[in-house]
Amino acid sequence: MKKSTLLVALALAFNSFAQSVKGEQITYTYVKLPSNPVQPKPTNYTSSITAAYEAENQKLMAQYEADKAQAEADYQREMADLPNKQKAADDKFERETKAWNEKSTASKIIEKQVLNENNKPVKDYVPQPYRRTVPMPVMKTSYDYNSLASTYLFIDGLQKGAANALNYTVTLQGFEATPAKIVSEVKDEVSRKDGANVTTKVTYYHIEFTYRHPMSFRVTNAINQEIYAAAPAEFTDFKLYKGTATKTQPSMDVSAVVKQMEDKCLQDNLKAINHLVNDRIGYERTEETFELNFVKSKNESHNDLLDAFNAANLGFKMLGTNEAQGAMKLNEAIGIWNKALEESDIDNKKARIDKDITIAIYFNLLEAYFALRNTAAADEILKTMGRMDISNREKKQREAYEQAFIDLKLRMAANGL
Repeated sequence: MKKSTLLVALALAFNSFAQSVKGEQITYTYVKLPSNPVQPKPTNYTSSITAAYEAENQKLMAQYEADKAQAEADYQREMADLPNKQKAADDKFERETKAWNEKSTASKIIEKQVLNENNKPVKDYVPQPYRRTVPMPVMKTSYDYNSLASTYLFIDGLQKGAANALNYTVTLQGFEATPAKIVSEVKDEVSRKDGANVTTKVTYYHIEFTYRHPMSFRVTNAINQEIYAAAPAEFTDFKLYKGTATKTQPSMDVSAVVKQMEDKCLQDNLKAINHLVNDRIGYERTEETFELNFVKSKNESHNDLLDAFNAANLGFKMLGTNEAQGAMKLNEAIGIWNKALEESDIDNKKARIDKDITIAIYFNLLEAYFALRNTAAADEILKTMGRMDISNREKKQREAYEQAFIDLKLRMAANGL
C-alpha cells in the first residue's frame, strides 16, 4: 500500500480513539531522489514520441490514394468512351428499325402471334459511368507527437535542451480493441405488491470489449549509450471495458466509447512511463499526503503543539516552492515537538504529554524527518516506538514509515548523500 494512503487511513482511525489528539490532512510536494542517478548529473534532456505503425499507415494511405486515382482514371476513360457507346447504340437501333420497317405486315403478324416473338427493335441502354467508391483504410491513430511529448514526457530536475542531453523516446505500438459484445445478466428484483414481497427476474444488458496500447521507452545519453529502457509488460495485457447495465439492449455503435478509452489508455500509459523514468533517473516532484497531528485543549495547555502544527503546516506547503524556507519552518516545528517530548510520560494518563500525544508527536516528527531526509533522527524514533506497547494500527503506521526510510536511505546512498 502507498505510504501516504496508509498513513491517512490509520491516522483517521487513531483520532477516533484519542479524542484529545486532532489532525488535519496535509498534502505537500517534495523532490524524490532518483534510485539510479545518471553520473555525472546531466543538465538537459530531449523527449520525443514515435509510432511503430506510421510506416504501415503510410503504406495503407498510399494504396488508398492509388486506388482512388485508378477509380478516377477508370471513370474518366468510361466518360470519354460514352459518346462512342451511345453512337454505336443509335446506329444499331437505326439499322434494326430500318430492317423492321422493310418487313411485310404479314411477317410481323406471324412473328408476333404465331411464333410468339416480338422483334420490334429496342434501343440498347447505355449506362452512365460512375466513380467507384474506394473505402478509407482502417489505420491506427496518428497524433501530434511533439505536443504529446511536451505534455507527458519530462525529466524532473533537468531542463529541456539539446546540448549534451539525455534523449528520452517513447515508441507507440498502436491501440487495439476487441469487437464489442452485448452481455446479459439476469438479476432478482424485489418489489412490494398487495403487502407482500414479489421477486421478479429482470435481464440487464451491458457492452463489453477489451483494449490495450503497448508501448516501450528508451533513454540514452548524448553518445547514444542506453541508460534505461523497457517495454512494460502490463501494457500488453488487455483491460476490460464494461458499460453501464440497462434493462434495454444498448446500441452496438461503440465508436465514441472506444475512442474515449483509446485516449485515456494513451494518457495513462504515458504518465506511467514518465513516472518510471523519473523514479529511476529524475528528481521527481512527488505529492505526499498524511495526517498532521496537534492537540487542542480547553485550558490552552497545548498551545505549543498548536504553534508547532502551524509552523509545520506552512513548512510542508513551502517545500515545493521554496525548499530553504520550508525547511526552516519544519525545523522550528521539530524544535517545539522535541522540547515537548522532554515532558513525555507514557505511563501517566494525566500527564500533559501522555502516551497518545507522545505517539502523535512521533508520527509528526517522522514525516518532517522524511521530508528533510534526516534518517538518523528518524531511526531513533522508530527504535523508541519499536520498544513501546502500541496498537496494531500504530504498528502498521510505524512499519509504513520504516519502509519509506529504507527506500530513502537507498536513494540517498545512490546519490552519494
